[in-house]
Amino acid sequence: MRTIVVASLLLFWGCWLSGCAKREKPTTPEEYLQVGDRQLERKQERQARTYYQELVEKFPDSEQKVLAQFNIAESLYREKNYLEARFEYQKFLELYPTHLLASRAQFQTGMCSLQEVRSADRDQQKTLEALQAFRLFRRQYPHDPMLGQAEAHIERLRALLAEHEFAVARFYYDKKAYHAAIGRLLNLMQLYPTMPELDTALYMLAESYRAEENYVKAQRVLQLLVEQFPTSKHLARARAQLRELPATGITVQ
Repeated sequence: MRTIVVASLLLFWGCWLSGCAKREKPTTPEEYLQVGDRQLERKQERQARTYYQELVEKFPDSEQKVLAQFNIAESLYREKNYLEARFEYQKFLELYPTHLLASRAQFQTGMCSLQEVRSADRDQQKTLEALQAFRLFRRQYPHDPMLGQAEAHIERLRALLAEHEFAVARFYYDKKAYHAAIGRLLNLMQLYPTMPELDTALYMLAESYRAEENYVKAQRVLQLLVEQFPTSKHLARARAQLRELPATGITVQ
């Protein structure tokens, strides 16, 4: 009998020391939130989400529900489940548009799309989604501490879209599909007038006009290139093209 008692005590203490004793289940919204937060800190996102979801379902009128709803999105983002995380951030914004965490939720919707942005030669749907989200953040929260980060993301995303549009324009230009190239180049210069390769885009546009025998527009574009980009690598060729163009009745400056 004594042996059985000793064995039972050893089993109990061993289980206690190893942490296998059954933990008490949360009973209040505060406890659910605390346990969920601890799991999130330990990078146990799925377990944390279980507690947050139970809190939301069991205590729909509690103040802690708001934080739980936000942290559901956070846990998904940390798991790199960006599609569902974006949905949950947007859900939070719909439910609590004036909450202090609303600005963070809006910023994170942009981050979810940003994480899935593809290279310039691929589809740019996620780039457009992220850009829209960060622009909305900038418009709605102009004094938010994270505004600088949003601005940096906007600049990066616009540069990527410009690179994509330029690649498409160059594709048509190289294929001698000049009408399509002209449309893309004009759109490119209208949307991204400060792009780094604007002088190259102008030269391609002039060459496309010249190939279509639209010499008046070709001359105007070449003149703009010469005047605005005096250090361009295309300068000598632009001047030569201006001299070789058929008479257009326009005086070359």
